[in-house]
Amino acid sequence: MTPEFPLTYQRIEHHDGIAIHTTVPLPPPTGDAPVVRLAPEIAGVCRSDLREITGNRYARRDFGHEIVATVVHAPPGLAELHQRVLLDPHPVLTRGSGFAEYVDLRGTPAHLQAALVPIPHALPADVAVFGEPLACAVHCTTRLHEVSAALRFDRQEPIGVYGAGMAGTLITAALTAEGHRCVLLNPRPHRIEFLRRSGALPPAIPSHDTGQRFTRIVLVTATATPALLTECTGMLSDGGLLLVFAGTSPGLRYHGLDIDRVRREQLTATTAGRTLTVAGTYGARREDFTTALALLHREPDTHGWSPADCVRRVTTGVLELRTAAAFLTTAAAHGAVGKTLIRIREAS
Repeated sequence: MTPEFPLTYQRIEHHDGIAIHTTVPLPPPTGDAPVVRLAPEIAGVCRSDLREITGNRYARRDFGHEIVATVVHAPPGLAELHQRVLLDPHPVLTRGSGFAEYVDLRGTPAHLQAALVPIPHALPADVAVFGEPLACAVHCTTRLHEVSAALRFDRQEPIGVYGAGMAGTLITAALTAEGHRCVLLNPRPHRIEFLRRSGALPPAIPSHDTGQRFTRIVLVTATATPALLTECTGMLSDGGLLLVFAGTSPGLRYHGLDIDRVRREQLTATTAGRTLTVAGTYGARREDFTTALALLHREPDTHGWSPADCVRRVTTGVLELRTAAAFLTTAAAHGAVGKTLIRIREAS
């Protein structure tokens, strides 16, 4: 056993729809593949974590991926010891739960290096932990701009963001920080009311006029359904763009399009009948993390709002690791508003 590590550690696992806090042996950080060991400081609860608990997540498994952690073991030259990092969950690695005192990452050296995103030391953990979901939001906005430019849309036209969960909030924040006008939409009003009460939304975000038409809408609900696709396309003007960020699974088709393939392969396609463009956005790249961290460093605007302000105000609770399993089980079954963070250890 490597002497600087304890014999056991705490983590949260899930089985049969229930999150469980447990203490398990901590093996040496060795194996056939290179191992990087992280000591998480704080973790964010993502809706995909809740879908993993209920067994309703298609394809990927990366339970507890929104973490701020310190590198405590790494092969020479692969990662810097004691460096604070975010985890990019998109490179292919083998690992366990991120809601844990230690996380071992196994994979090729290239994938391990790609998965570790250094964090500026001055950025507080409760803000930095939003770096991964904000990077996905930034990737979405970049994709939106790419397709919009190809379609020659007017940059000044307002953008509809349909879905006021965490992803929709962060996409709206990123677009607003870039100088775009947004309208945040949601099937039920309580999420938008929460965001307004908390002050998380930029002051410039207007209330939605139900008769408004958009040239561009981003669908950011937990799941894309035919009904939601129909609702969003019904708010688009002819020739408009629907960008799908929402969760999809194989078999989802709309007007002849394979929506799951469009999203995961980031395709651009035209629907039959009405002339509408449907495009997909998926994941994040290293440059998206760089942009996201820069946004979280940004100074407040003339209204006193900043992306860092947004993420602090949308945080509804900070739990300890030993008490968080019950929350995860309940939230998986019934949902949650805002962002819950899990404090795993104090900053070193």
